[in-house]
Amino acid sequence: MKIKPIQLFSLIFTIFFSFLSLFALAQERPLPVTINADQINYLQQQRKIVAEGNVTMEYKDVKVYCDKATYDAESNKAHIIGDVKIEREGSTAYGQDVVYDFNTMKADIERVKITQPPFHGQADQVKKEKKDKYVLNKGYVTTCDLEDPHYRLVAKKIIIYPGQKVVAKNMVLKVGDFPIFYIPYFSQSLKDKSFPVEVIPGKNSDWGYYMLTRWRYSLDENNKGKVSFDWYQDRGLGTGINHKFESKDYGKALIKYYRIKDDLYKLENRSELFDDYPERKNDSDFEDDRYKAQFSYSWQPTNRLSVTSEFHKFSDKYFMKDFFEQEFDIEPEPESYLLTTYSFNNSSLSLFVQKRVNRFFDESEYLPQLEYNFYRQKLGKSKFYFESIDKLGNLRDTTADSGETNDAFRIYSENILSYQDRIAWLSINPYLGAYTSYYSRNKFGKDNILRVAPTMGITLNTKLYKNLDYSFSFFGQDIDEMRHVLTPEIEYNYIHDPTVSNNNLFQFDDEDDLERKESIIFRLKNKLQAKNEQRTWDFLYFSPSVEYRINDEGGIGSHFDNAKADLEIYPIKKISFNSDVEYNFTQDAFKEINADLTFKSQETVPIQYEDEIKDESRYSVALGHRYYKGEDSQGTLDFTYNLTPKLQFKNYMRYEYSTGDLERQEYAFRVDLHCWWMDVGVYLDRQDEGGKDLTFWLAFRLKAYPDINVGFDQTFDGAKSSY
Repeated sequence: MKIKPIQLFSLIFTIFFSFLSLFALAQERPLPVTINADQINYLQQQRKIVAEGNVTMEYKDVKVYCDKATYDAESNKAHIIGDVKIEREGSTAYGQDVVYDFNTMKADIERVKITQPPFHGQADQVKKEKKDKYVLNKGYVTTCDLEDPHYRLVAKKIIIYPGQKVVAKNMVLKVGDFPIFYIPYFSQSLKDKSFPVEVIPGKNSDWGYYMLTRWRYSLDENNKGKVSFDWYQDRGLGTGINHKFESKDYGKALIKYYRIKDDLYKLENRSELFDDYPERKNDSDFEDDRYKAQFSYSWQPTNRLSVTSEFHKFSDKYFMKDFFEQEFDIEPEPESYLLTTYSFNNSSLSLFVQKRVNRFFDESEYLPQLEYNFYRQKLGKSKFYFESIDKLGNLRDTTADSGETNDAFRIYSENILSYQDRIAWLSINPYLGAYTSYYSRNKFGKDNILRVAPTMGITLNTKLYKNLDYSFSFFGQDIDEMRHVLTPEIEYNYIHDPTVSNNNLFQFDDEDDLERKESIIFRLKNKLQAKNEQRTWDFLYFSPSVEYRINDEGGIGSHFDNAKADLEIYPIKKISFNSDVEYNFTQDAFKEINADLTFKSQETVPIQYEDEIKDESRYSVALGHRYYKGEDSQGTLDFTYNLTPKLQFKNYMRYEYSTGDLERQEYAFRVDLHCWWMDVGVYLDRQDEGGKDLTFWLAFRLKAYPDINVGFDQTFDGAKSSY
């Protein structure tokens, strides 16, 4: 096609004056906003720019994408039309008709959808009032990314602070179009992985049918917590609150309070109570108003000073076992105390106060105790080291459900002088010290008791290395080279007869339990390290030891006492084995055996999480064994199988060898419901009277907030994954 001279002249004229206009506009005042588009028209007289087709506008940390935009350079505002997308600091807003003020970062958006991971919001109208505040009118938020989300949190007004939190009042949780739960005040941190609402229904023999609900709240960044409303068919209504305070200036605090009018503890139901719990007949606490009040606090005002405190008050000794069994299993008799510690360069000074709060517990009280801890330090340029612990305080021993107490003022001192050197290939570490205690009185009323027990010992060890230059494959894992590290060690320890026997003294704590002991421990540490092109790891660790007691008390004489062995094997990343064994020669029996084997399949299944897909093992098996002499001997099985990418099966079993019974069986399914996981399960517990307690539960867990605690899953983790 030929271009006529007049056409060529017109084209050159148009381009020239377009650039001239742009140059004049730029010379008059630089544009703060960078604009790119398929077509850009500059209206010089009006100081406006009209951009169409694949429009991109950039200003500081804001990016705007749309079909068409009219930008006013005088006001620094833009009218944006079409499929509008606004990005800023990880948040994304979608709309159709937007007026955006680049000066204040405010915006009016029609028919908007906002994405602020993990939340998605939608409303008829949105106002962007500040650079960090979106206000949704007549809208909803959800973590479901579908056009028609499975669930929504609906409110007349929702405020989103990008990267910070989502806030609303009078919010309703809807599944589909069906209202499920009313939330008077909703505040969800976008940094916290705990969803504000938990609802857990179930049934067991202790509570009957039940419904446990938790409503989380966040007053501000420093104050948040959850309120509990629980219904138990056979026990009544329980309410509680857990409030957490956290401040850089004033430390961290956690307050827990829970109360229930227990129907089973009412006077007219005592016979049923004693039938279910015959061991409680002799108990003196039968108030149906049952509760717990707990408080913990930690504060570090300076790098050297720290304060820690706990308070635990219960209505009776069975309350935690009845309603918070997992906490009870971890700490059945928690103590209330205050500990203040100041750290020096090489030592620390602490003040410890402990007072019994629950009269149904045995407990030692410290009213108070001052402790100075001098850490192991080298003396000058010598090879000598010194360390010590000194304590002084008023101590009292209390007996449960009794006014009987034993008290004394005690000064305790432990001083150790050691020497560390190397003679050729042999490392030596001898030490000499003494345990010294003063008591204002003893068991028999005698005053001013001084007890001294000298101690001494030595440790000898060396390290031997050998490289094994051969390669092989183990469970599909290539091993190019191995290294054996052998550390033989001999340890001698001696504590002389104390000048005062334990039988004459109050036994407040471990410092009072002191007797003659002389022993030699032979230990052989083995470490087998493996190496290939990808990594180096500890393939095997094995440390057997045996203790030989010399002139032991009780007429036994010298003898082998305990043999111990630790074994850990990590052949590949998917397999691990860990065990420890203790054998007592005097009793000719094993005292303790623990073993854990964990195996994960090499085959993987793609599992969809909130914003990514992870390859998880098709199945994993964890076998455990626990044996304690004179106590239970148990075997455990923890099995997980990903049947499909959307369906997982979990099984936990605990077998008691002494009775030949399955003490506990747990079966659960997890179903992927796009943005939710649905957990449904059942477990059976063997009761003391031989019956079975059947419990079932159902819980929904948001993928975006996986930290919701259902409260029924076992905590068994199997063997360690690495050494």
